[in-house]
Amino acid sequence: MSASTDVRIKQRSVIEFLTLEGCAPIEIHRRMKAVYGDGCMGVKNVRKWVRRAKSCCAGEMSVLDEHRPGRPISVTRDENKCRVDAMIQENRRIKQRDIALKLGISQERVHHIIETLNYRKVCARWVPRQLTDPMKEHRKTVAQELLNRYRLEGDDFLQNIATGDESWVHHYDPENKRQSMEYRHPGSPSVKKFRTVPSAKKVMLTIFWDARGVLYTEFLTKGWTVNSDRYCATLRSLKQRIRRIRPERNVFLLHHDNARPHCSAKTQDAMKRLKFTVVPHPPYSPDLAPSDFWLFPNLKEMLKGQHFSTDAEVEAAVRKWISSQPETFFMDGMNKWIERLKKCVAVNGDYVEK
Repeated sequence: MSASTDVRIKQRSVIEFLTLEGCAPIEIHRRMKAVYGDGCMGVKNVRKWVRRAKSCCAGEMSVLDEHRPGRPISVTRDENKCRVDAMIQENRRIKQRDIALKLGISQERVHHIIETLNYRKVCARWVPRQLTDPMKEHRKTVAQELLNRYRLEGDDFLQNIATGDESWVHHYDPENKRQSMEYRHPGSPSVKKFRTVPSAKKVMLTIFWDARGVLYTEFLTKGWTVNSDRYCATLRSLKQRIRRIRPERNVFLLHHDNARPHCSAKTQDAMKRLKFTVVPHPPYSPDLAPSDFWLFPNLKEMLKGQHFSTDAEVEAAVRKWISSQPETFFMDGMNKWIERLKKCVAVNGDYVEK
């Protein structure tokens, strides 16, 4: 017998006793409320049991629930749990109504069994590429190598890294569903959100940053492409900028992804001349690139829903957002990178979620 059933039975016995003493139902409820608090039965139930106590002789009223007709809940027995588990293991996309039809039980009971088995249905997550075992091993190796260096050098390792990437910034990027949420009354008309896509007009942003802030930003001129020559020129400008705003830095660590302009022979030669030491980054790994999982998502979240007429307006909005970010924002991004490296090792090189 459960504790709640125990309390109900005790309260019914109290009602019988006080009724025989001549207490009114409202007085019985008041006295019981003072003792049982929120666990006290309602006035309506008190009146019902008072009537039952008055209809019986002293001490003859049954305080137990009467037997109710109907089929007992027996479909959640271990046999059905095993069958549901086996069906889910065989087909992870099986629907609850199909399980109910095969077992001859209600869909509500199927839902209850699935909950007791600790299953929950989730959507698949899009990833850049299906990783092979060698790819996962390489990701894990690189992540472990970077973590070992971080444990050895501490925050000095993060402070010396300049990380960056390129990304398109649109003149208009529609709000996401969560951003368009608004308060409505129950009687308010339903709100429709029309499907829209980012504008065709856009500008290419190249940005490099470190644990203290943005080091260098560049917007690609119309008609140009990011090739090896363009990227080498960007690296030269980045090196000059670092020397000007971080004169105390003696070690130059560069972290970028494996796009073709970033790893071409011409770029490799340029980085040697500029004395950049490249921090390793595994292929197909935007989840381990701080710009991809931290800076760009936060920047574009702010730009969503805004309309810009010209490239200059887009550039001004980007620069304004950059200047408004505190130093802690950039350090948080680098710390998130370390956390993701640890998760990558923990999941044996597979893609890292949030």
